[in-house]
Amino acid sequence: MVKIILVAHGGLAAQMLQTAAQIMGKPAEDVQTLSVTTSSSVEQGADELKKLLADAENGAVVLTDIFGGSATNIALTATKDCSGCHVITGLNLSMLLTALNSRKKLSAKELAEKIESDGKRAVINATELLIKGL
Repeated sequence: MVKIILVAHGGLAAQMLQTAAQIMGKPAEDVQTLSVTTSSSVEQGADELKKLLADAENGAVVLTDIFGGSATNIALTATKDCSGCHVITGLNLSMLLTALNSRKKLSAKELAEKIESDGKRAVINATELLIKGL
């Protein structure tokens, strides 16, 4: 099973995981979170994340909140020497649900590709689509 780790600012990662568990009706199995605060340095965060990745025998997908932010910089630093690790940024609930529901049947690379695709597909201008009938 591919390891999933959420890295985000403040309490976002834990809250996203909690929300996903509510939707799924069960706790997410073996998913870890790392909270980034204003006092977090990239080096300290990367060291913490490396510890969480240590047992990722089947690879890992690290989901981060925003490209260019501290969370993503930490994830990229921690995974730079990990060939089976993939960092996907722009975390949304659709991406997380895809990760949780598909991680047992896909490789880490396949899962990363599916998460990215599903995450992009989940971004919809509902006003244009539904209200204006386009």
